[in-house]
Amino acid sequence: MIAETSKGAIVNATSEFSQPELLVGLLLAHLLADFYFQPYSWVKQRNERHALALPLYLHALLHGVLALIALALLSDSYSMVTTGTGALIIAVSHFKIDVIKSYCSQNTTAFVIDQFAHVIVILVVFLYVTNQWHSALELIKQLGAGHLAVILAYLAVLKPSSIIIKQLLSPWSSEVLTNKTPSAHPNDTPTITTEAQQTLSLAGQRIGYLERVLMLTFVLLNQFSAIGFLIAAKSIFRFGDLTKHQDRKLTEYVLLGTFTSVAMTFAIGLACAALLGHMPIKSQ
Repeated sequence: MIAETSKGAIVNATSEFSQPELLVGLLLAHLLADFYFQPYSWVKQRNERHALALPLYLHALLHGVLALIALALLSDSYSMVTTGTGALIIAVSHFKIDVIKSYCSQNTTAFVIDQFAHVIVILVVFLYVTNQWHSALELIKQLGAGHLAVILAYLAVLKPSSIIIKQLLSPWSSEVLTNKTPSAHPNDTPTITTEAQQTLSLAGQRIGYLERVLMLTFVLLNQFSAIGFLIAAKSIFRFGDLTKHQDRKLTEYVLLGTFTSVAMTFAIGLACAALLGHMPIKSQ
């Protein structure tokens, strides 16, 4: 089967890697230096003064020192030049990446790209110090249809699914998301402003992303009971809306969106599972 073949190939390729403790040590050094040993005042000065901020140099130096310790203790290489070069690459690259980040908006996208760049540098240093470029190339070559199917499934449940769900619900969106007409009755729900609607809409989009990613993961792991728990947990948070008679349209809209999201995720997950060769329901 595709899943078994791909998994076996990956295991064989990864078994060729040596010194995995060094990679873990370098990642641990990055985690400590970037999140635990970096005060907020350093981050603030970096964002305000950019390359002129003294704490930025101290931060990069700290990364280099911790990387050097990890390389010295966990690497089988006895070459001081190789070890020192690896630590220097991490320190200098971290400085340059953080300078670039200081000019960008401080949002989630910038944070993810920043961390991804740091991790790539650490992987490159690991391969450089251990001289395992061939093993890395072999691992990439072993990626098969099953792995690509999983990547495709996770990408499909994010923005593409969000756009499709929005289009499917568009006939009812105007009835729910537009401002309510003012009423003299004191018990009526207050009018929702346009700014508040946009904020809730963005929050709802992020919630939808997380919801579908979790459901897809549970489908691929054949843990359908966890999906029921996820839907039940969401229903509890929506209980206030469900008990308000004046918000019946909003309740129906939320339920329609939820079940559309669940159906799409199930369809994508089952299609991916079929390609992987482990459908949860098999014919006798």
